[in-house]
Amino acid sequence: MSKNRFSAVKNIFVEGTVFDYINLDKSALSYEKLIQALQKPLKLILFFGKPGVGKTFLLRKIYQDLRNKQPIVFFPQPFFNETQFLTSLYEEIFNNESPDIQGYEHFLKLYKSHEKTELSNAITVLLDEAQLYPDELIEKIRLMADTRLFKFLFTIHKTEKEEVLAKDYFTTRIWETVNLPDSPAEEMRLYLEKKLLYHGYFEYLSLFKTNQLRYMNKLTNGNLRTLNKLLYKFFEICEYYEEYRPTYINRKKAKDKFIEMAAIDSGLIDA
Repeated sequence: MSKNRFSAVKNIFVEGTVFDYINLDKSALSYEKLIQALQKPLKLILFFGKPGVGKTFLLRKIYQDLRNKQPIVFFPQPFFNETQFLTSLYEEIFNNESPDIQGYEHFLKLYKSHEKTELSNAITVLLDEAQLYPDELIEKIRLMADTRLFKFLFTIHKTEKEEVLAKDYFTTRIWETVNLPDSPAEEMRLYLEKKLLYHGYFEYLSLFKTNQLRYMNKLTNGNLRTLNKLLYKFFEICEYYEEYRPTYINRKKAKDKFIEMAAIDSGLIDA
């Protein structure tokens, strides 16, 4: 039995399986703003956008680009207690197992006394999903930023922005904010084009006509994470029909019915 041609292409749209940084106008602009902000003597930077617009991909890109140029730590998952955070931070900085850290003051003492520490060079810490951090831990992070031994980039969901900025420790200390907006239809097409090209499936782009791409952008509100889910479902449907009803597959144009079926399965429209 020949290999189903849709089996592999669907998997490039699985969330979190591969690191794809797709250089769109919106992400390129946000990238430059963040890089510039990280070069300034700022203590706290706020990076926000709706869930799924590509904030985590951008953080990974920044981390990969800077890790060999300056001291930088990236935490993609949130922490919920001080000890866990400080222990992980120590191990990331010094690449050694952490001693038993007895709170914030003890951590700073260990940090300052470590022979590899260069106090003149602040360590950049990228925190994803920062809206999930408890208030007590955020307060300790604020104190760490005040020492100027560390600078923190908080990444939060746009829906949480007003609440976070309303807190006293942010209103007086956030020195710069960067927003990552949703993708317009033209950028969504570019995203799809580059993603398919990167993985060697560029020929599949021709399946989607302009009106279908606009429809998918409308369905997903320009959200790339939602688009990935929609396309995974679409190619999964194609995979099924290729296997069991191959004569029903149009090899030159995506069937509108398949897009609608994928949208229903993804919860974007009602049946």
